[in-house]
Amino acid sequence: MKEESPLSTGERISLLKAIPAFQQLTEQALEELASLLTERNTRAQEAVFRKGEPGQEMYLITEGEVRIHDGNHVLTRLGKGDFFGEFSLIDSAERSASVTTEKACTLLKLHQREFLNFSATHPEVLLGILQTQVKRMRDMNELEDKLSKSYIKISKIKQELETQHLAVQEQKQQLQVQNEQLSELNTFKRKTNSVLIHGIKNPMTSAMTMAEMLQTHAAKNAELAEYASILQQALRRMDEVLNQLIRTNEKDEI
Repeated sequence: MKEESPLSTGERISLLKAIPAFQQLTEQALEELASLLTERNTRAQEAVFRKGEPGQEMYLITEGEVRIHDGNHVLTRLGKGDFFGEFSLIDSAERSASVTTEKACTLLKLHQREFLNFSATHPEVLLGILQTQVKRMRDMNELEDKLSKSYIKISKIKQELETQHLAVQEQKQQLQVQNEQLSELNTFKRKTNSVLIHGIKNPMTSAMTMAEMLQTHAAKNAELAEYASILQQALRRMDEVLNQLIRTNEKDEI
């Protein structure tokens, strides 16, 4: 447990002045309210209160740090000069979240009973509470408005992304169809080339054989031998072209 000397009245008043709901109070009223505060010292990792418990006290932090959380989800952390639990000054509804100390803390506690007795002679404090609540409601409305606009924007972006996704899927399907058609065309081309090449190759071989025979029998006829030689050369060039086409066709099939 942390040992601290009691705060002076002036120090308590300074803490109260930092709370919007109490800023309209006079020095005399603040001094009276400060006298109603009781001190509570805590260890680190000690529960100040838990979610679901009835609330009847407000707390001011004079030393240390606390976390406000819902289970393992930390909503915020508060330190020296901050306050929490102020809703409990008006009603005794269940706590909406838990508060646990992060470090050893010195807290000043204001009980609902003491506050209501104080407000009977200082009704202006209720106006301060009301103004604080109205400000919070306005802040919440602004936040809801921003969230609503953000939701609309996110929904629009989502629709655009979904439209783009559908377009990409459609393009993908089109490419797949085109690839299949291209594959079919390539297969048809290879088969056609094979038929044409072999269809020309066979008579080409016969023609080359006949050209060789013609050149042999035309040894005594110079003009005929020259024609036979020219025909042979032409047939060889054509044969080389066909062989090249055959090699290319075989590569396409791999």
